[in-house]
Amino acid sequence: MKHVIYMLLVFSAITCTSEKKKIKKYNEHIGDTFFNPKKDNSDFAFCDSTKVFHSRSKVQYTGSSKALETELINQYQFKSIFKNFSGYFFIRFAVNCKNETGRFRYQIVDDNFKETSCNEELVDHIISLTKSLKGWNHVKYNDKSYDGYTFLIVKLINGEIVKS
Repeated sequence: MKHVIYMLLVFSAITCTSEKKKIKKYNEHIGDTFFNPKKDNSDFAFCDSTKVFHSRSKVQYTGSSKALETELINQYQFKSIFKNFSGYFFIRFAVNCKNETGRFRYQIVDDNFKETSCNEELVDHIISLTKSLKGWNHVKYNDKSYDGYTFLIVKLINGEIVKS
């Protein structure tokens, strides 16, 4: 039996070693977003930067995702110069234990999920709207409060936000 287990371990190690060359490895967590004085508000701080949750499901929005979507759409101000854009904004940010937000980073992709760009005014508007959302609730786990990361996906077709 020991020989069988040993052979399985050796086979496993060989298989994993050879597969590393073929398969790109993705980390389970994408890591911390470090402070950038050119992008970030210096007033935002984590309550405990050694214990930051990276699970999107732990950060909640008051009134659920439907309330978040409604608030975002109601505040959105369409302009005709936005109509040439269809794609997605992936916006990642932190929510500290005081329900404050910061460290906003984003990526813009087209309908085929290829990185792209769009009108700077549209970028500024979407990011500004995201920063203005005040209903975020920090991570609560085992009756303790924590900081956490979350993200928001905003889909636009012809410059209009699409409901999920």
